[in-house]
Amino acid sequence: MYAFFFFTFWSILLLVAETLLRSAGLTFPLLGLFFPAAAFVISPRMAFGFALVFGVSMDFVLGDVLPWDGLLLPLLTLPSFFLKRTPPAADALEFLAGAMIPPVLAIPHVLTVLTTPEAFASLIMSSLVCAVLFPVMAALISHSAARLEIGIAGGRNGGV
Repeated sequence: MYAFFFFTFWSILLLVAETLLRSAGLTFPLLGLFFPAAAFVISPRMAFGFALVFGVSMDFVLGDVLPWDGLLLPLLTLPSFFLKRTPPAADALEFLAGAMIPPVLAIPHVLTVLTTPEAFASLIMSSLVCAVLFPVMAALISHSAARLEIGIAGGRNGGV
Protein backbone atom coordinates (compact mmCIF):
# COMPACT_ATOMS: atom_id res chain seq x y z
CA MET A 1 0.00 0.00 0.00
CA TYR A 2 2.79 2.42 0.90
CA ALA A 3 4.62 1.52 -2.31
CA PHE A 4 1.67 2.63 -4.44
CA PHE A 5 1.51 6.01 -2.70
CA PHE A 6 5.31 6.31 -2.81
CA PHE A 7 5.33 5.78 -6.58
CA THR A 8 2.33 8.05 -7.13
CA PHE A 9 3.71 10.95 -5.09
CA TRP A 10 7.20 10.90 -6.58
CA SER A 11 5.98 10.25 -10.13
CA ILE A 12 3.63 13.24 -10.05
CA LEU A 13 6.26 15.47 -8.46
CA LEU A 14 8.93 14.47 -10.97
CA LEU A 15 6.49 14.72 -13.89
CA VAL A 16 5.76 18.33 -13.01
CA ALA A 17 9.46 19.12 -12.45
CA GLU A 18 10.54 17.49 -15.71
CA THR A 19 7.78 19.26 -17.63
CA LEU A 20 8.87 22.61 -16.22
CA LEU A 21 12.51 21.87 -17.06
CA ARG A 22 11.66 20.78 -20.61
CA SER A 23 9.54 23.88 -21.18
CA ALA A 24 12.55 25.93 -20.08
CA GLY A 25 14.71 24.11 -22.63
CA LEU A 26 16.57 21.80 -20.23
CA THR A 27 16.35 18.06 -20.75
CA PHE A 28 17.01 16.23 -17.51
CA PRO A 29 15.04 12.97 -17.52
CA LEU A 30 13.99 12.93 -13.88
CA LEU A 31 11.37 10.23 -14.46
CA GLY A 32 13.99 8.31 -16.42
CA LEU A 33 16.22 8.37 -13.36
CA PHE A 34 13.47 7.57 -10.87
CA PHE A 35 11.89 4.50 -12.46
CA PRO A 36 15.05 2.36 -12.98
CA ALA A 37 16.23 3.12 -9.43
CA ALA A 38 12.80 2.42 -7.95
CA ALA A 39 12.49 -0.77 -9.99
CA PHE A 40 15.74 -2.02 -8.56
CA VAL A 41 14.96 -1.04 -4.96
CA ILE A 42 11.19 -1.43 -4.59
CA SER A 43 9.36 -3.39 -7.29
CA PRO A 44 10.14 -3.95 -10.98
CA ARG A 45 6.51 -4.71 -11.82
CA MET A 46 5.17 -1.60 -10.15
CA ALA A 47 7.91 0.57 -11.65
CA PHE A 48 7.17 -0.82 -15.12
CA GLY A 49 3.46 0.00 -14.79
CA PHE A 50 4.05 3.47 -13.43
CA ALA A 51 6.70 4.13 -16.10
CA LEU A 52 4.20 3.21 -18.79
CA VAL A 53 1.43 5.41 -17.36
CA PHE A 54 3.61 8.40 -16.56
CA GLY A 55 5.57 8.12 -19.81
CA VAL A 56 2.34 8.45 -21.78
CA SER A 57 1.30 11.26 -19.41
CA MET A 58 4.57 13.06 -20.11
CA ASP A 59 3.96 12.81 -23.85
CA PHE A 60 0.40 14.07 -23.40
CA VAL A 61 1.47 17.02 -21.23
CA LEU A 62 4.24 18.02 -23.64
CA GLY A 63 1.98 17.61 -26.67
CA ASP A 64 4.10 14.98 -28.41
CA VAL A 65 2.40 13.21 -31.28
CA LEU A 66 4.04 9.83 -30.72
CA PRO A 67 4.35 8.35 -27.21
CA TRP A 68 8.13 7.95 -27.16
CA ASP A 69 8.44 8.44 -23.42
CA GLY A 70 5.60 5.98 -22.90
CA LEU A 71 7.62 3.38 -24.79
CA LEU A 72 11.13 4.16 -23.57
CA LEU A 73 10.55 4.73 -19.83
CA PRO A 74 9.27 1.16 -19.29
CA LEU A 75 12.24 -0.06 -21.34
CA LEU A 76 14.58 1.44 -18.73
CA THR A 77 13.00 -0.70 -15.99
CA LEU A 78 13.48 -4.02 -17.79
CA PRO A 79 17.03 -4.75 -16.56
CA SER A 80 15.79 -4.85 -12.97
CA PHE A 81 13.68 -7.91 -13.82
CA PHE A 82 16.84 -9.86 -14.67
CA LEU A 83 19.43 -8.50 -12.26
CA LYS A 84 20.08 -9.90 -8.83
CA ARG A 85 18.91 -7.51 -6.16
CA THR A 86 22.29 -6.82 -4.65
CA PRO A 87 24.10 -3.50 -4.63
CA PRO A 88 26.54 -2.99 -7.50
CA ALA A 89 30.15 -3.93 -6.82
CA ALA A 90 31.35 -0.47 -7.77
CA ASP A 91 29.81 2.97 -7.72
CA ALA A 92 31.16 3.50 -11.22
CA LEU A 93 28.44 1.19 -12.52
CA GLU A 94 25.76 3.50 -11.11
CA PHE A 95 27.45 6.50 -12.72
CA LEU A 96 27.57 4.65 -16.04
CA ALA A 97 23.90 3.68 -15.79
CA GLY A 98 22.96 7.28 -15.05
CA ALA A 99 25.03 8.55 -17.97
CA MET A 100 23.32 6.14 -20.37
CA ILE A 101 19.73 7.17 -19.57
CA PRO A 102 19.64 10.49 -21.56
CA PRO A 103 21.01 8.94 -24.78
CA VAL A 104 18.45 6.12 -24.57
CA LEU A 105 15.62 8.63 -24.17
CA ALA A 106 17.05 10.74 -27.03
CA ILE A 107 16.99 7.88 -29.56
CA PRO A 108 13.73 8.98 -31.27
CA HIS A 109 14.96 12.57 -31.51
CA VAL A 110 18.32 11.83 -33.16
CA LEU A 111 17.23 12.67 -36.70
CA THR A 112 15.08 15.67 -35.85
CA VAL A 113 16.52 17.48 -32.84
CA LEU A 114 20.13 16.36 -32.41
CA THR A 115 21.35 17.62 -35.77
CA THR A 116 22.78 20.84 -34.32
CA PRO A 117 25.94 21.10 -32.22
CA GLU A 118 24.01 22.86 -29.46
CA ALA A 119 21.60 19.94 -29.12
CA PHE A 120 24.46 17.46 -29.03
CA ALA A 121 26.22 19.52 -26.35
CA SER A 122 22.97 19.61 -24.38
CA LEU A 123 22.76 15.80 -24.56
CA ILE A 124 26.35 15.45 -23.33
CA MET A 125 25.69 17.87 -20.47
CA SER A 126 22.50 16.03 -19.57
CA SER A 127 24.42 12.74 -19.50
CA LEU A 128 27.03 14.18 -17.17
CA VAL A 129 24.44 15.61 -14.79
CA CYS A 130 22.44 12.38 -14.81
CA ALA A 131 25.59 10.37 -14.10
CA VAL A 132 25.84 12.26 -10.82
CA LEU A 133 22.10 12.39 -10.09
CA PHE A 134 21.37 8.68 -10.59
CA PRO A 135 23.43 7.34 -7.65
CA VAL A 136 22.02 10.12 -5.45
CA MET A 137 18.46 9.28 -6.46
CA ALA A 138 19.07 5.54 -5.96
CA ALA A 139 20.42 6.20 -2.46
CA LEU A 140 17.48 8.45 -1.59
CA ILE A 141 14.96 5.91 -2.85
CA SER A 142 16.70 3.12 -0.97
CA HIS A 143 16.78 5.15 2.24
CA SER A 144 13.14 6.23 2.01
CA ALA A 145 11.99 2.70 1.07
CA ALA A 146 13.80 1.31 4.09
CA ARG A 147 12.20 3.92 6.33
CA LEU A 148 8.74 3.10 4.93
CA GLU A 149 9.50 -0.64 5.02
CA ILE A 150 8.54 -1.21 1.40
CA GLY A 151 10.20 -3.22 -1.32
CA ILE A 152 13.48 -5.03 -1.09
CA ALA A 153 15.00 -2.33 1.11
CA GLY A 154 12.29 -2.90 3.69
CA GLY A 155 12.58 -6.66 3.65
CA ARG A 156 9.25 -7.42 1.98
CA ASN A 157 9.11 -8.94 -1.45
CA GLY A 158 7.97 -6.84 -4.37
CA GLY A 159 6.76 -3.73 -2.60
CA VAL A 160 3.10 -4.70 -2.78
